[in-house]
Amino acid sequence: MSVIQVSKNSNGHSRKLTTPLARAFLAVGLALFAACARTPPPGGEGATATPTTEQAPAATGKQAQAAATPTQANPDVAPAAKPPATLEEVRGVVARVYREAVVVESDRATPFVVGDFNGDGSEDLAVLVRPAAGKLSEVNGEYANWITEDPRKVLPPEINGNVKVLPKKPEPVSVRQGDLLLAVIHGYREKGWRDPLASQTYLLKGAAGDEMRAQSAADALGAAPDKGRLPQPQGDVIRERLAGADGFVYWTGAKYAWYRPVSR
Repeated sequence: MSVIQVSKNSNGHSRKLTTPLARAFLAVGLALFAACARTPPPGGEGATATPTTEQAPAATGKQAQAAATPTQANPDVAPAAKPPATLEEVRGVVARVYREAVVVESDRATPFVVGDFNGDGSEDLAVLVRPAAGKLSEVNGEYANWITEDPRKVLPPEINGNVKVLPKKPEPVSVRQGDLLLAVIHGYREKGWRDPLASQTYLLKGAAGDEMRAQSAADALGAAPDKGRLPQPQGDVIRERLAGADGFVYWTGAKYAWYRPVSR
């Protein structure tokens, strides 16, 4: 409580005199009032709510089991097998890739084989074809979207110590009407030769043989009687009988070459 002393001045008017003690009590009272004004009452409008974590309803049954078990790839499960190639779809792919410049050989029941011939992990297609009627100029065209070569004239690289010596580039190959050719379409990614973007293709002259089948490089080299100097296939090989001799067409890393085992 403030102590106030009242006195009169010379004019008869009254005035208030505040003692030092009264001023001290007044200052303490103002400080307590200010502190009470700043502190909101618990649970009142000024109270700050404590944030809480919103919880989702508990899962039950299969939902709870799926949430408790993380999804993981099973290494024991093999990739889904691709459907076997059919003659109809092979004809369609050949017509698209070679722009109808060649047609699939019709005298063979199964004129094609499937395998990873260049070793890139994508499925490739090898199929017997002939130049279509009136399309020979497109087959031999300078700007054709395929490479024409004769595997019998392609020599494998020679290994001289740690150096690989590339052979001389063979002469250009020209196709004639009626030639039986081996067309190879390199696959692209997961869909392989079925992918519309599969466009790296070859026309192999003099490499269309009988009893054609795909064979792994390990099996082909293991069966070769000549163990002294074997080729180094980059993928599967195209096993066949060519001009009465058993051998295989294989990818050297740059071209397709023919290998005929030498009997001892």
